[in-house]
Amino acid sequence: MERAYKVLQRQYSKAKVNYGKGLSEKGETRKVSDVFVRLVVLERGDLKSAFQDRTFSTAAEASRRFEHVFNELTRAGSARRQVEVADLFPERAGPEDDSFRVLLLASAGCGKTTLMMKFCPFMWWSSELWSSHFDLLICGELRYPEIRDARSIVDLLCKCAHQEIESADERQRIADFIAENPHRVCLVLDGLDETKLASCSHFVKGVLRGDALCGVRLLLTSRPCDEVFELCEAHPFSQRVELVGFLPEDVEAFVKRVLDERQATELLKVVAEDVNLASIMSTPYFAARVCELYKWSETIPRCASGILELMILQIAGSRSMKSFKKWKDVPSDLQKHVLDLGEFAFRMLVAQKLCFSESEVKEHSLSEEAISLGMLLTCEPGTCAGRERQYRFSHLVLQEGLS
Repeated sequence: MERAYKVLQRQYSKAKVNYGKGLSEKGETRKVSDVFVRLVVLERGDLKSAFQDRTFSTAAEASRRFEHVFNELTRAGSARRQVEVADLFPERAGPEDDSFRVLLLASAGCGKTTLMMKFCPFMWWSSELWSSHFDLLICGELRYPEIRDARSIVDLLCKCAHQEIESADERQRIADFIAENPHRVCLVLDGLDETKLASCSHFVKGVLRGDALCGVRLLLTSRPCDEVFELCEAHPFSQRVELVGFLPEDVEAFVKRVLDERQATELLKVVAEDVNLASIMSTPYFAARVCELYKWSETIPRCASGILELMILQIAGSRSMKSFKKWKDVPSDLQKHVLDLGEFAFRMLVAQKLCFSESEVKEHSLSEEAISLGMLLTCEPGTCAGRERQYRFSHLVLQEGLS
């Protein structure tokens, strides 16, 4: 176990929650409620009815559906109920919990990855969440090929933590501990919607289907999509949860924490008067961007495309050391780089690719200047050992917007 902890330490000790710069600047208290996480349990029988329109996936669509979700939640006699993150798993496992699996659904921008890949691991490492539940918490993102290619639980542990365990004896001891204490291990796999089950190794397929690692707790995140519906129908989950975004009071509290008093008052006044902006702010990603862009430009974007345009102007300005207020003011060479990224984002979405290799980037003739704008990120060091360098957009919402 000591070796397993050392492998995880590098990953979790550096994990930080950063929901906008204002949070860290004002001093963060590490409570789940501080990131306004609201989880709604979907009872076993109502998964399809909750997402009748299977094309519902983007942040804009999530905003349009926001009011309906909470009207249904608060309606008298509703089968839905809210649940705390700490209560997702039973603290003391019984025989009936041998294959306890949780599915967390949410649209792009609602905070799936932030919650499950940053916030929860950091709190677990700090003994503030699930510390009495699990001795090991292993978190990986399915968008990365090396995670999908894992051949065993120890292999997955090493790839998630970006470290290798060379000693066969150490690997075996970790595998033996997990086999003997499976209920003390939790595996979080983020982003089923960002991959295809067919592209996963036999081991990872078995984990997702509940055939492998019997007893190990699984938490799988995904946007609503055909892949996850088919998996649910064939291999039911113990609990289905939806991450639904910000309530109006959450938006107000978030804005007041991130902005100074004058800016917060002005922004909240506009939000109260503009139904479209209020709907957009219910998606945490957009709420954070609106606050950040307002601090930068003193301009309040009123729609999703306006947010994207200001983001591009901010990036272009930081690269040119100038301030641009409108797209037409951006130099033509920078405009071309952004439009090239938009073309690339579109083609990758059509190909259902959210993570792409260096050869794919070169094939689409993206210049080094376009790559260096900061919209494309490379995978963390060590995640693609033995492979080409891998890229992804900084957020799926950005890729959708650019396309």
